[in-house]
Amino acid sequence: MELLKQYQNKLKRATLLMLTLLAMLLSSCASKTEITACPQFPAAFTAHLDKTAFDGRTYGDVTQYAVILKRERDMCLNRINKIREWQKEELSK
Repeated sequence: MELLKQYQNKLKRATLLMLTLLAMLLSSCASKTEITACPQFPAAFTAHLDKTAFDGRTYGDVTQYAVILKRERDMCLNRINKIREWQKEELSK
């Protein structure tokens, strides 16, 4: 009987200690986290660009297609540069 009471006392102490430690751990999470919103790209920067399909058969067609591809590449580079400028503006705010 005496041994049972000692065991119950130790069990109560261990339970109390675990509950105290659990309360301490949970209270460390009580601070609220900051929510930061990521800015959205302007829609003009993410609009679809058409890709011209190649349907030529001669070397002349290839050179014309190369000019078209260069123009399309320049349009893409222009958008990328605008996105980079926008990012710099957003970071400087």
